[in-house]
Amino acid sequence: MVNEMINSTREPIGRIEVAPEVLTTIARFATLSVEGVSGLGVTPGEKGHPFRRGGHEGVELEITGDNRLNFDVYVLMDPHVNIMETSRKLQSAVVEAMNKMIGLEVQSVNIHVEDVVYEQGEAA
Repeated sequence: MVNEMINSTREPIGRIEVAPEVLTTIARFATLSVEGVSGLGVTPGEKGHPFRRGGHEGVELEITGDNRLNFDVYVLMDPHVNIMETSRKLQSAVVEAMNKMIGLEVQSVNIHVEDVVYEQGEAA
């Protein structure tokens, strides 16, 4: 869990703990909000368990000892988007969501484009 002491002019009155699952959920929603992302991919941990439900679909998180966040985000992209540009927007969206909602520093957001999803009958 991520622990953060309350910073104010008064004495700290307790701790705030944010479960890692909350962080991955925020990252998932930030990912899916980026135009050009058609869905979440499969993380390496999920590939060995094709029938597993729940878990960390599309997002893996590492929390460093000093509460910095490292994300690996696995995505499927829409066709006809610039993958590099969309990936940069995705990185920014995850960082912005973490800063806005949690206030913790994001050290890295690694994007793994696993596939480009074409609709039936659509050509490359």
